[in-house]
Amino acid sequence: MIGINRIHPKYLIIFAELLTDLGNLFVALTLLDGLIFRGQHALSNLLVLCLLEQGPSIFLSPLAGLWMDRLGIRKWLTIVNVGKCLSVGLLAFACSPWVIFPVYLCFKAGSVFFHMGRLSLTPVLIPKEEIISFNSLNERVSLAGTIFGPWLIGWVVLRTGQGFALALAGVLFALSVCAICGLPRRGRAFKVSSACGKGGGGLKPLFLDYRKPFRGNHYLKAYFFAFGFVLLGGGVLNIGLPILFKTNLGTNIAHWGLIMSGFQAGSCAATFLLPRWSSTHKQETILSLTFLILGGAMAVLSQVTTYMQIALLMALMGCGFTLMHVFLESLIQQHSPRASLGKTISVLSTYKGLCYLGSMLGSALVLRIWTPRSLLLTVSVLMVSACFVANRLCIPRVIGLGDVS
Repeated sequence: MIGINRIHPKYLIIFAELLTDLGNLFVALTLLDGLIFRGQHALSNLLVLCLLEQGPSIFLSPLAGLWMDRLGIRKWLTIVNVGKCLSVGLLAFACSPWVIFPVYLCFKAGSVFFHMGRLSLTPVLIPKEEIISFNSLNERVSLAGTIFGPWLIGWVVLRTGQGFALALAGVLFALSVCAICGLPRRGRAFKVSSACGKGGGGLKPLFLDYRKPFRGNHYLKAYFFAFGFVLLGGGVLNIGLPILFKTNLGTNIAHWGLIMSGFQAGSCAATFLLPRWSSTHKQETILSLTFLILGGAMAVLSQVTTYMQIALLMALMGCGFTLMHVFLESLIQQHSPRASLGKTISVLSTYKGLCYLGSMLGSALVLRIWTPRSLLLTVSVLMVSACFVANRLCIPRVIGLGDVS
């Protein structure tokens, strides 16, 4: 531990998040292989997994903030990843989906809690003037580390079995705990908040308080509206693509891992592309062009016949979806009143979960009637329509967005 304590805190944070992301991939691909590609009732199981993934972010995020204040962020992150280790151990011995699903719900809650803790820890340990560069570095390391991760993990699951893959996930979470324990113990990140326990005055005042950032703020409403189309496309892709793969291309988890690696590669490219685009193009141009590209890619995806073609298309989609996420999140941060930034981000987190949940439930319902190809083709039309909607939003260009990556 003495050696770990000598490492700069920012590298420990990056290392801990990278290990956690890789562990999450091991768990996700292992369950996808067992419940979707090799199991029965693929659509039902996939829908349940998607519901479990969105539930904690919708319902538990406000409570997590209160608990984090009481425990301190460093202790919070340690407890969360220890809990994820225990969840992985239970998943390794679980045989029935009725055991896997509640354990996976606890695991996903831990993932949400870890992400919230990391976001809260960064401003405490990283100087204010270095936060943008740190976030850029952290995101690129995380994406670069997962470009080949899904393909390699899919190969491990295919060759060694699900038990060994889950054991490796547990090792990664344990190493992440070691990195967190190496963080300095001093600082306000590890103190109990003095605001803990103060009453909020009931649900109605709290609801009205969260509406304040949107009153008279046309741009903030417009960005949320545009974000809804992005989340719609992402939710449909989460349901439609695995079913398309299983129906038309087989159940090889290594091939699926390669497809996911293509998506990660495109996402990594987006972090380099966005700063240049945002400094040379108007906002409505970026939104319209990206929506058009995503719509066209989904239309082509509905007609592909090989997993390599899907992997190439997923690289394009990964770039488009990540670019839109980072771009719109940056605009929302810029146009939210500083006094209400926390409320805006809380609303955005819940909004994302609800949009994903709604789009995935709708997709599952449509797949009972239509084929995956028909679903993707229909959503591609909606994404192209969003291209024209973005032009009518009349969103002005924000000076200085080129610094956001």
